[in-house]
Amino acid sequence: MAAMGLTSCLFDEDENKELTAQDVSLCFNAIKGNHSGAMLFENHNPDDYADKVDTLDIAWSVTADTTVIINRFPQDVILDRITDNDMKEALSQAEPGRLKALIGFYQTDPIGFRLYPFPVEYNIEYQGAAHKAKLVFWVNNYSYGQYDSSSKAFRMQFMAAGLYLDENESHSYLLNPSYDNSSIPIIITNVNLNK
Repeated sequence: MAAMGLTSCLFDEDENKELTAQDVSLCFNAIKGNHSGAMLFENHNPDDYADKVDTLDIAWSVTADTTVIINRFPQDVILDRITDNDMKEALSQAEPGRLKALIGFYQTDPIGFRLYPFPVEYNIEYQGAAHKAKLVFWVNNYSYGQYDSSSKAFRMQFMAAGLYLDENESHSYLLNPSYDNSSIPIIITNVNLNK
């Protein structure tokens, strides 16, 4: 999935170059507004073992305070990675949560930016009681985006780090809560995937 255009060379020696306020303003003006596209995520199809990726329609906006907002961030993207069946069922019944991520621009051509997502909260009914499930993400080089001004290709990656119940952050309900090669990104893109 990383081959969708978010290449490993995104974070090279140019990333340490300080952008001017004018550079940041140009980057922001290029990506601000409302967008829609597809979300790609790991989801094993029980009927087809080779089918490991699913897609959902998604909409997001870049707001005036240099923030990405996804008002309905679907919990479907992590259901396949939850080990507790009661939690999986509870979360599957919840309304989508709201994802908010701050943007930090580091490159102008193509526009490159890091994403600093806040936790997404879901109101759930788990084991007979009301709770909040909180999805948190990896930051730094794991959640980032790119926008190509010439092709208008907008891509973002979020990497789920853990799913916690209420304020208890000592136990994650996600399979493999540590970052390693088995961690699968959540990709958001406006590129036509049917080409």
